[in-house]
Amino acid sequence: MLAKPQKAFELQVKGSRFIASISPADSAAACQQHLNWCQQQWPNASHYCTAAIMAAPSDSQAYAMSDDGEPSGTAGMPMLKVLMGANLGEVSAVVVRYFGGVKLGTGGLQRAYSQALSSALADIEKSLKVPRNLAVLRYAYSDQNVIEHLLARYEAKVTAQNFSDYIEQTLEVVAKTQHSLATDINNMTQGRVQLICKNEDDSCASAAF
Repeated sequence: MLAKPQKAFELQVKGSRFIASISPADSAAACQQHLNWCQQQWPNASHYCTAAIMAAPSDSQAYAMSDDGEPSGTAGMPMLKVLMGANLGEVSAVVVRYFGGVKLGTGGLQRAYSQALSSALADIEKSLKVPRNLAVLRYAYSDQNVIEHLLARYEAKVTAQNFSDYIEQTLEVVAKTQHSLATDINNMTQGRVQLICKNEDDSCASAAF
């Protein structure tokens, strides 16, 4: 799931203010932009702690976090666990703290950062991102009706096409069903048309003209 822009949530604990902000982010640069925005929005804070998942929720290589001066493990990691528990991807979270004069201790900090972010996530709007791969098709006009039916059935998106002696299309196909689509295209056209997938780690079929 993807996060949509969200208004900040503020939590007060023993005089300290914890302000959580969430933003879509699919790169380190986007996370930095979010952090910069928070620093401008809430200047001179004691800490700007962060957590992010910059790709799919299951991609641990896309995880990032920072305690920004808080005791190690009391801010960034608890925040990251909240994002993981929410099954969110491509998301940046910043919790801004204005110190209120009373130390909260390790457990208190962990609870405060987690609670602030969890509360901000409670009403956040989400959108589902369906992983897609790039593919191409090349076929005769006589196969057009069959191909259009299959593309609609498998929710493939045509991003570019060219009409000449034949039809050539560039597609975005749903990753988890690309092989089924390739098989159906091959079978329904009796081998005349084959889907060629362009993703680096996999392939649907080879072209044969």
